Parts: sequence; structure tokens; C-alpha cells
Amino acid sequence: NMSKNNHTQQHQIISPPHPIDYLLVLDFEATCSKNVKKPEPQEIIEFPTLLLNVKTKKVESIFQYYIKPDVFPTLSDFCKDLTGITQEQVNDGISLGKALEEHEIWLQSNGLLNSSSTSSSPSFVYVTCGDWDLKTCLPQQLEYHNTKNSDIPSHFKRWINIKKEFQKFYGQKAKGMVSALNFLGLEMEGRHHSGIDDSKNIARMCVKMIEDGWEIEKANIRCS
Repeated sequence: NMSKNNHTQQHQIISPPHPIDYLLVLDFEATCSKNVKKPEPQEIIEFPTLLLNVKTKKVESIFQYYIKPDVFPTLSDFCKDLTGITQEQVNDGISLGKALEEHEIWLQSNGLLNSSSTSSSPSFVYVTCGDWDLKTCLPQQLEYHNTKNSDIPSHFKRWINIKKEFQKFYGQKAKGMVSALNFLGLEMEGRHHSGIDDSKNIARMCVKMIEDGWEIEKANIRCS
């Protein structure tokens, strides 16, 4: 059906060809201000990712770094209050470029990026709560620093928006993370807007949805 294919292309949503072994749950925190125009660029200040084994429903590895912003190095009080991230943590943080290098090393150490073309690696896809992290935040910050889109690793260009999947699977609009967790009978654990805590809560949502019968292979993979 040509029209269907064209429709799929138009919305840049594709279905994965084979089972997904791992979900990489990611939730950036970035510089922000209250009641004023958001910083340009908005810079990532926390870069967490959880490696969730779909079959065992266990988190096998955690990646987390605080990132030192290089355009606006001083965090607003609003940003510190919202995220719980301190000025000291970002001062002692690494650059985004270094974090991306460390992330590739972490993926390799977990067997997800195989340099050998003869053996296949486990398949994985990122999961975010909304599209902002990988559609807007990371590409815009890299673009600000003159990174060409073609230089962004391809695995950052495919993700599952868990809010959309939640809505499609349960027929219930996900207003936010807390209300979605509550609908699933789960309490928010840790601090909302802490990247690592939000990632853990998104992972808990994914596990509950898998237990309820959500088929990841039928998820809409969003592309940038």
C-alpha cells in the first residue's frame, strides 16, 4: 500500500525489524530559568541512561554524568531548585563532548555497539518521556557548537516516547510522569526532575507496561 508507506515516511515513524533486547532509558536535565526566555542554547547538565533488559525486566547498568555548561556556566536558582543539581556538581562535571564519548564507551562495554560486522549486537532503542530530549535538546545544543547532524551517532536519532506509548496502550492521556505512574499503581520514587530519578521511574513504567502486555516491537520509533 503505497499511500500508507508515504504516510509513515511523512511522520518519520518506523517499526523495528526484529525484537528489541534493551531499552535505554534517558532523561536529560538542562539549564532553565523561571518566567524568562529559556537560555539559548539550553545546555544539558545531567546525562543519565539506564540499560533495561526487556526479557528480565532488570536494570543491568547505569550511566550518569553531570555536565559543565560552557555557554551559561552559572545555574539559575530556579534550575537548582527544580533539579536538585548544585553549582558544585556542574562545576566538577565533564563537557558534553566528553560525556558523549563516555556514553559510546559505556554502550560498547555493554556489548551494544559491535565494531565487528560479522557478529550482531543486541538491539536497543532509547526511551524518553516526551520527544524533547532527543528531538530538540541534544540536536540543538550540538548544532550550536557546529556539530553537523550527520556527525550525531545514529542511535540518538531513534527513540520511543513512553508518554505516547502509554496513551496508545491504555487509552489514557499521560499528563505527566507522576500521573502516569499513579495510573499504573506506582508512586513517584526519588526527586522529580532529577534526571537519574526520573530515568528510574520511566524504567519502572516500562516494566509495568511490559507486564501488562505492551509489545515494544509494535511501538512507534520516533526519528530525528
